[in-house]
Amino acid sequence: GEIKQGGIADASSLLYSASAPAWSPKEHLPDIQIDGVDTVKAWAKERVAKGEELFAASAFTRQASPTTWAGVVIYQLMTDRFNNGNPANDFINIMKDQREAMMANNYTTMPDWRHGGDLQGIRDRLGYLVDLGVQVLWITPVLMNDGGYHGYCNTDLTTTDPSFGSPEELRDLVAEAHRHGIYVVLDVVVNHLCDVDTHYVDTPDHEACAQHKNDLYWKGSAANFTDVHMNFSANFFPPFRSEAFFNRCGPNGVADTSGETPAAIFGDFVDGMFDYNTMDQDFQEIFTNLLKYWVAYADLDGLRLDAAKHITLDFTAYMSTELRAYAQTLGKPNFLVIGEEAAQDEDWKAMSLGKMDSDPKDPLNTMVPVPQALTQRLVDLKSTYLANPQFPAPGLSSLYNFNMSGTSRNALRCEEDSSTVEAYFSSYARRTLLSQSVPQKGADADAQLWTCIELHDWPRFLGLTPNKEYLLTAAVTWLLTAPGAPILYYGVEQGYNGNCPAASDLYDASVRDVVAETCSASTMENYGNHPDSLKRQDMFLSGPWRLESAVSEVNRTANITRLPSTVSTKPWHEDEMLPRSHSMYRHIQRMVAFRRSCPALTQGSTLMHEAANYPC
Repeated sequence: GEIKQGGIADASSLLYSASAPAWSPKEHLPDIQIDGVDTVKAWAKERVAKGEELFAASAFTRQASPTTWAGVVIYQLMTDRFNNGNPANDFINIMKDQREAMMANNYTTMPDWRHGGDLQGIRDRLGYLVDLGVQVLWITPVLMNDGGYHGYCNTDLTTTDPSFGSPEELRDLVAEAHRHGIYVVLDVVVNHLCDVDTHYVDTPDHEACAQHKNDLYWKGSAANFTDVHMNFSANFFPPFRSEAFFNRCGPNGVADTSGETPAAIFGDFVDGMFDYNTMDQDFQEIFTNLLKYWVAYADLDGLRLDAAKHITLDFTAYMSTELRAYAQTLGKPNFLVIGEEAAQDEDWKAMSLGKMDSDPKDPLNTMVPVPQALTQRLVDLKSTYLANPQFPAPGLSSLYNFNMSGTSRNALRCEEDSSTVEAYFSSYARRTLLSQSVPQKGADADAQLWTCIELHDWPRFLGLTPNKEYLLTAAVTWLLTAPGAPILYYGVEQGYNGNCPAASDLYDASVRDVVAETCSASTMENYGNHPDSLKRQDMFLSGPWRLESAVSEVNRTANITRLPSTVSTKPWHEDEMLPRSHSMYRHIQRMVAFRRSCPALTQGSTLMHEAANYPC
């Protein structure tokens, strides 16, 4: 069956006006400039209790933590691109550029628009994830944001983005996932807050500002003096409307953000994306309590900390320790806090994990030099984290094993010798990372670290070899038998390759030409050059950005088109986008079942015997 949706022809009746606020909270939000920091701290603490009350009133039963996160199979999906379950919410919160382009019937930037995926769409496909064998569902951010399809530009931490769904829909999705035996990890942004209408009064001295704050960080000084001021807009999130809560060093370049200089921690990603001053302890408390609310209200099993590389380690320790301690009071003694530490340097990553290069029982005793801000915070937190029998340490429960994942991916794509994988297992990098890990009970030190062959920030594994299904088969076989907790990025089981199809229903030749420029960048895989939209194709039939697959049965649905006037309501097992009889799906399904049946794969060690010293 199908339900009617307001199509592009009558979009003007469904779109917000250009003057609509970025968020419309249902509750009164205290303004820190007017009410003061103590009032905001009390409000944030009261919200945690409110979250507990609301969950109790829902009549749902709390889900206990999994006994182990070692070796679990994770499915990552991008909410906007996975499935459209409620077309009525598609245009509620979209960016101004998309709104204006839609009104003008201009589809040149369509790949970066919102396409309609939502929480209801995920819920409608939980049976599909069960059929695949998924144990953990990782959902990209759904809290209120600036209208970008990806959700990584938060504007308000107290409610969800209505284009993704209501808070109740998030809670109901988690509850139903639990009934299906699936744990839920929600992606949250911990580095920045967005507002395009807020500006710096003065131009920051970017490099000098970042270096100065880094010096204070290593000395353990909480001072946040800078002569750069902010002109907050009327729509800026009121509880955070304080200059003290932001670093104010100005926007980074690509090299700053991808690098490991002070700007990576203290600079803004881009204009309008304001970097939190995560050394401010009032901020730490308020922010963490806002996250605790969602753990309580939605019964989450874990949080994925986006851009964890870009926050100070004292905040990482405080947030990780406090979230685990609070979750323990809810009957979740093994709550997961996983961080995105996308650094090249393994020493950088190791300092955020588990023991944090410090003796948990004596934080003044460090393995290597660490920032004094971290040591001081660990002294304060010691009694709290040592009281947790399952994780008596301050740092992240887990992080991505990017070094192993990237090395394996390169070898499996025949870009490097297989011997590079063997070398990783005896490398300094691996020893450094695992030395800080707090293993899950009975498991090796790397068993809870997340691994992947593709992600929402990585080009598809088959991006450069779109028809070589056998390479993807080999890659997922490795992924599902290697150490760690493997991530299946949505669509890998359908052979997605991130390449544009020749077919296009876009009506205007000039529009097709502009979109073709995006498509032609598929071979440019270096950071900052590869379009994100090619990593994030639509997985539902009404999606306008349905890219190719190496599986012929799936590939016939590929098309670049306009936003539809109808949305299919077929159940998941009849969905044309979810065929399950082809060899790729069946292979991954069998490998997941095999992995889940074999403790040696999920908790044990890998011993390399021999590896080829030439590309495949």
